Amino acid sequence: MADNELCALHDLLQLITQKGKANGNCLEVLNCVLTIQYDPNAWDDFCSFKEDFLQIGGEAARIGWQRASRVYTNNKDRPTKPSYIKRLEAYPDKPRRCNKNSVELNQIDKICEELSKKPGFSNLSFVILRPADLHDQFRPGYVPCPIAGDFKFRDGKLNLSVMFRTNDAFAVGYADIFYLRRIQMNVLEKAKRITGNKKLKEGCIGDLNLYFCRTFVEKNKKIKKLKGTESENIKIIPLVIKLLKYIEDHRSVCKSDIHHES
Repeated sequence: MADNELCALHDLLQLITQKGKANGNCLEVLNCVLTIQYDPNAWDDFCSFKEDFLQIGGEAARIGWQRASRVYTNNKDRPTKPSYIKRLEAYPDKPRRCNKNSVELNQIDKICEELSKKPGFSNLSFVILRPADLHDQFRPGYVPCPIAGDFKFRDGKLNLSVMFRTNDAFAVGYADIFYLRRIQMNVLEKAKRITGNKKLKEGCIGDLNLYFCRTFVEKNKKIKKLKGTESENIKIIPLVIKLLKYIEDHRSVCKSDIHHES
């Protein structure tokens, strides 16, 4: 369990560099559970850390942030990856009770509606993966990395748990934590606006739980330059080490326990 988001990012990267097993061009850890507690001040610090992350991580971090931002904020599907936010707000499916030929399901609105009526409800789940993704795979890595999630409101706190099939901890780990926490905040805010439940109105953000079937760091990454020029081969592990040291030197990093099974 990590005290805050920055501690979580630090300890996830440290775990991979120290205990990750080689698999091709990657160091990877399987079956990893990361629980992140919430503190408003620490959250603000994590948000402001973005510029430091991009500066230390260089082009590899910048590309990772841009790609992650597209799928979490832009509702346009791309050949490289479907839009995550579109899946949450306009999932292509048809309820059997619906008479229309097709309908786009807004999973977030449905969760907020149910949460506002019954805060203790245990059916506040969503999916990002579509089975069709496994067949489409227009480009390598097309299948969404986070595949499903669930909200639980307990003891006055809204918790969010998300399952990842895989996760590039360096390139998009910061973005995954950032955007999923934002989704958690937005759901609670929307539910509060429409609820008559006093306990929910006084509720706050709880844990963000991430289960990684696989989390990894690349050893080297080829970055495409301008058309007609050769790709640049960037060594990622030294950047990770530099990032870890920066966090340790400039932020208060608490000891935390990431559970994983080899």
